[in-house]
Amino acid sequence: MNNFELKSQSPIAPSSSVERDSSSHYSERAASAIKLPLFRFAAVLIGVLLATPAYSEPDTHDHDDHAGHSHAHEETDTDEHGGEDDHHGHDEDVVVLSTEVMEEFDIQLAQAGPGILHEEVILPGEIQFNREHVAYVTPRYDGTVLEIKARLADPVKKGQVLAILESTDTLRPFEVKAPFDGVITAYAVTLGETVEAGSPLFTVADLSTVWADLRIYQRDLGKVACGQPVVISGGHEGGEFRGKVAYIAPVIDEHTRTGLARVVVNNDENLWKPGQFIKGGVTVEEHKEAVVVPRTAVLEYEGETVVFVQTEEGLEPRPIVLGHSDAEFFAVESGLKPGESYVMRNPLPLKAELGKGSFGGHQH
Repeated sequence: MNNFELKSQSPIAPSSSVERDSSSHYSERAASAIKLPLFRFAAVLIGVLLATPAYSEPDTHDHDDHAGHSHAHEETDTDEHGGEDDHHGHDEDVVVLSTEVMEEFDIQLAQAGPGILHEEVILPGEIQFNREHVAYVTPRYDGTVLEIKARLADPVKKGQVLAILESTDTLRPFEVKAPFDGVITAYAVTLGETVEAGSPLFTVADLSTVWADLRIYQRDLGKVACGQPVVISGGHEGGEFRGKVAYIAPVIDEHTRTGLARVVVNNDENLWKPGQFIKGGVTVEEHKEAVVVPRTAVLEYEGETVVFVQTEEGLEPRPIVLGHSDAEFFAVESGLKPGESYVMRNPLPLKAELGKGSFGGHQH
């Protein structure tokens, strides 16, 4: 109200001067000086009075034409604000984007529909050699090492000569060869060394497959079984492998008090290294749901869990209620119907658009 008072006082002093001054020229200048401020003040005051219930219908008025003006102003305000309220109530959270903008920001749509959620347990583990594809290369006779032809980490082929020895009995040379294709993962041989028959000189491993050994906590022992689907993850840039539980150990490890589940992992691209820590997500149960959405579609907006739904007006955030979930999907209990089109990937730019209204499209 202080601002209103200052504005109303500024023309009063000149107004008094006008009444005392007989000069018509000065009167015209004073009148023009007070005309706009008084009109603005009156408009503001009437707006304040009309917005206050206690003063919405005053009992007395000195000028009928002023009252008529007030009612007309009230109707105009009501129409304008009513229109704005209706607009904000329906369209303020709608974003309209062109196809080009959606492609640029990789915003993808999908139709809501049924799916299967996989209840899983997450187990820690480690990559091990496939012991069925590991060989210890040994000499058949006692002998002295004459030549070494393979070193640690060398790839070798079946039948490839790894070392040449001389028999201590016959003094004849003989060869030590690789039993299959693989990699030298260990060797214990020195040039000129005398070794006994059967002592391991090289370890050759076929790393085209490895074992993922997962530790089963006791609370999960009754859930994990052979044949269940498993997703093996190596962490950051460690790759992912989908397989099945091939083996469950019949005993509990006496040191860790955990069980063992084993998955045979294809390793043709040599992504998995023995000794590497991993985790395995074992699917122990499945749930069929009427509507599922990927986790990439769900976000928080104004304190609610929403997905962006395609409507006739554009893309709007729709509050939803979530049910079961797995590593990739949520079940939707309410808020999204089968067949409705929604943003299943990259909804964050839409949320940003609602916040700033300046994202390559149009916000109502």
